[in-house]
Amino acid sequence: MNLVDELHAIAAAFEAAGIRYAVCGGVAVTAHGATRSTKDIDVLVAPDDVARALEAVRPLGYSFVALPMTFDAGTPRERHVQRVTKIDGSEHLLLDLMLADAALAGTLDDRARVDLAEGPLSIVSRATLIRMKRLAGRPQDLADLEKLEAGSD
Repeated sequence: MNLVDELHAIAAAFEAAGIRYAVCGGVAVTAHGATRSTKDIDVLVAPDDVARALEAVRPLGYSFVALPMTFDAGTPRERHVQRVTKIDGSEHLLLDLMLADAALAGTLDDRARVDLAEGPLSIVSRATLIRMKRLAGRPQDLADLEKLEAGSD
């Protein structure tokens, strides 16, 4: 599976369904100039749009829905994720729907829309991406932060 093609198909499905979204995670790190590889697609959505988002990507093959996940429950860093997987033969691709609530409340209001030949794409702002990376705090997030902050003016 081609991650870029999948990203554009997901964005087109969300656009067609009228779902507010913003690409985040490793893809957004690369979009903001700090290139790195990634094996999944992370997208912010409003909590009220999770069911519609899952329905929008189902025709694309994203049909294996995991149980909702909560990270850092009960803390100011609490985050919610709904994972759905596409399996095609021996390949699989994870799509993590990051809910714009709890510690991520307001993040959908800080996004940029980029018009590409493949169609429009909404991406979290650099400032929001840095905030998200600080919240997660895993080794990869800290490495991303270093690259993102080195590229800041």
